[in-house]
Amino acid sequence: MSDPLPRTPTFMTCYEQGTISADALDDFIDAWHDTGPEEERSLAEYLGMTDEEYAVITMAHHSLPVIVAARAQRKPLKEMLVPYLAELRAAANPRDRSAIYSLGHYLNDPT
Repeated sequence: MSDPLPRTPTFMTCYEQGTISADALDDFIDAWHDTGPEEERSLAEYLGMTDEEYAVITMAHHSLPVIVAARAQRKPLKEMLVPYLAELRAAANPRDRSAIYSLGHYLNDPT
């Protein structure tokens, strides 16, 4: 039985290949919303992410390089997020406060 919808490369495939930038994420999300009931994949699957990766990207929008590095190095994403969170904290950019808060809780480090 064939897929009812043609499968285009996922966001993560294109991003990892360098054919699109992180800015294209919103376009892929919009496209998923426009697919209708024929699309049976979750948004995370449609984007080519695991549920954990999608959760992290919703917490920290600029974490795509960390996700790609975790995949490439075959390391747990949580392990890779520890130094990323430390960098965010050290930079102390007010725009990153929600990411710092969310990732801190996600990593069981609420400070």
